[in-house]
Amino acid sequence: MNYIYKKAFFLLIFLFNWFLYSGAASISLSLDEAINRALDQSINLQKSAIDLNLAHYRANNLWSELIPSFSLGARMDILPGTPLFTDPGFSFNSDALSYSLSFGVTMRLNLGIPSSMMLTELAYRRGLLDYENARKRVTLDITKIFYNLLAGQVNLRNLENSLNLAERHLERNRIARANGLIGELPWLQSRLSVETARYTLSTEQGVYDIAFKDFLTTLGFERDAEAVLVGSINPEYLEFDPEAMILEYLPRRPDIISQRQTIERLELSQRQRNLSSKAPSLSLSAGWSASPQRNTGLGGSISDNLSASVSLSIPIDPWIPGTSSNQDFRSIEAELEKARLDLIERENLARAYVRSLSERLRNSWNSIQIARLRVEIAQRTYELSEAGFNAGTVEFLSFENTYNDLNDARFRLLQSELAYLNNLLDLAYELNIDLQTLSNNNISRSIN
Repeated sequence: MNYIYKKAFFLLIFLFNWFLYSGAASISLSLDEAINRALDQSINLQKSAIDLNLAHYRANNLWSELIPSFSLGARMDILPGTPLFTDPGFSFNSDALSYSLSFGVTMRLNLGIPSSMMLTELAYRRGLLDYENARKRVTLDITKIFYNLLAGQVNLRNLENSLNLAERHLERNRIARANGLIGELPWLQSRLSVETARYTLSTEQGVYDIAFKDFLTTLGFERDAEAVLVGSINPEYLEFDPEAMILEYLPRRPDIISQRQTIERLELSQRQRNLSSKAPSLSLSAGWSASPQRNTGLGGSISDNLSASVSLSIPIDPWIPGTSSNQDFRSIEAELEKARLDLIERENLARAYVRSLSERLRNSWNSIQIARLRVEIAQRTYELSEAGFNAGTVEFLSFENTYNDLNDARFRLLQSELAYLNNLLDLAYELNIDLQTLSNNNISRSIN
C-alpha cells in the first residue's frame, strides 16, 4: 500500500510540474506587445538609429565648420648627406645632424559656411523623419499581420466545427449501416464529407502555421514557441470628411514632409555653392618652425621662424556664361524646379489616395452590413435545418449545406471586417496618425 502511495505521490508531482512548465512556456501576445517586440527586433530600425545618432552628433557640433585646421610636425635627419661611392667616400658627420619642429594653423572663411551648417542640421531632421516613418511602417505591418492571424484563428475554429459535425454524422451512419438501416451511398457520402472537411482544415492549418511561425520569428521568438494571440476584430464605423482631413493632415504625410525637405536641401545647396564659388573667400594661415643652426649638430643653438599670411580669392570662372561651373549652377536650378514639381505631384496623389481610402471604407462598411445580414439568415436557416434533421424530416446533405452556408457567411463577414480594419489602418498611416487619434478626431463621428 505504501508503494502505491509513493507512486501516486510522484505521479502528482510530475503532473504538477508538467502543467507548471506548460503554463510557463505558453506566451500570450497582445497587439501592443507584438509591436514593441517588432520594433526592438527590427535590424533596419537599428541601422537607422545608428545613422540618426551620427547625424545628431554632427548637428550638435555645427561649430566645427568654424574650427581652423591645425598641423604639427617633427623631422630628424639621422644620416647627414655624404658620398657613398665617390670621393671622398662615406663619412658620418655628427655636426651635420639636424631636426626640425613645425606647427601651423589655417582657417578658410567664406559666405557659404552658414548654409553648410543649415544643411547639416537639415540632414538630422531628415534622418529623424525617416526613422519615425520606418517605425510607423513596422507598426502598420505588424498590426495587419496580427489581425490577419486573428482572422485565421477564427476561420480554423469554424473549419474544426465543420469537421466535428461531419464526424458526428459519420458515426451515426456507421451505427445505422451496421444495423442495416442505410445503404452504401449515404455511408460513402458521409465519409466524403469528413475527408473533405479534414482536407480543407489541414490545408488552412498548414498555411496558418507557416504564417504564425514567420510572425514569431519576426518578433524574436523561437519558431516553434508556444504563443497565443490576445485580441479580437471588432471594427466600428467612422464617417469622415475627406476634404477636411486633407486640409488638416495632408502636410503631415511623411513623403510630403520629405519632399519639402528635399526642396529645402536643394535651395541650401544652391545658396551654399553660390556663396562658396562666386563670393570671395578669405584664407588665414600661420606657422612656426624650429631647427638647430646649420652644422652645429643636435646640441647646437636653435633657430626658429614664425610666419603668417592672409589671402583673398575672387573666383571668375562661375560668372562666365557657358563654363563648366556656370553649367553646374544651371543643373542645380533644374533639379530644384523638378523637386517643386514632384511636390505638387505627391500632394495631388496624396489627395486622391485619401479620397479613395474614404470611399473604400464606406464600401467596406456596406459589405459588412450585408455580410452580417447573411450571417443572421444563414444562422436561422441552420437552426431550422438542424431541428428538421434531428426530427428526421431533413436529409443530412441538406443539413450539411445549410451549415456550410453558415460557415461561408461567417467567413465572408470576417474578411469584410478585416478589409475594413486594414483600410482604417492605411488611412491612419497616410495621415500620419494612429487609430485612436483617427477615432477621436473632431471631423469623425462613431456610429453604433
